[in-house]
Amino acid sequence: MAIYLIRHAESVGNVNGRTSSHSSIELTEAGREQAKKLATQLPFADHVYISSFLRTKQTAQPILERDQLDPEIFAIEEFSYLSDLRCQNTTLEERKPWVDAYWKDLDIDYMDGNDAESFRGFYQRVQSFRQHLLEIQSKFIEKNLMVFSHGQFLKLFKMLNEQDRVLSASLMSDFRYEMIHHPIQNTEFFILDRRS
Repeated sequence: MAIYLIRHAESVGNVNGRTSSHSSIELTEAGREQAKKLATQLPFADHVYISSFLRTKQTAQPILERDQLDPEIFAIEEFSYLSDLRCQNTTLEERKPWVDAYWKDLDIDYMDGNDAESFRGFYQRVQSFRQHLLEIQSKFIEKNLMVFSHGQFLKLFKMLNEQDRVLSASLMSDFRYEMIHHPIQNTEFFILDRRS
């Protein structure tokens, strides 16, 4: 029995679709099929965490129905470093110049707007969730916890779990490199290492 950390299935945003907000992006038809397949690959769940973003609930839905569970919402949503208002009704391709400019500066405290998150805030959110999982890990020796989250959140979680690192521009740069060259794929999952 274990804690599974799972990236959501393919969403409209992943395929350069036009989206209205970070939180309301839906799964594609292919993503819905991926979510159904995931329910055949993962074991029975005793508890399920999702983010407040729709695509994690949609990905978890086949497992929630299979195991007759209601999900618990945690602050494990995607790193939204660009203003939601600014990104309304845009595609991935249209946002690319803003994305490139953000990562070029490597400013851990920069916020693109009141509705955006700094890298510092993101780091603290990931660390807080890591601490939460470590505190409850002993409860899931005989049970399964499924955590449905997002690519960037899970990548930083995994990096920090493998090697504790302080917040810095260097970490931000390494994180971006990992996101480009070793991203976590849709419905990819890993099991949280047991800690004594």
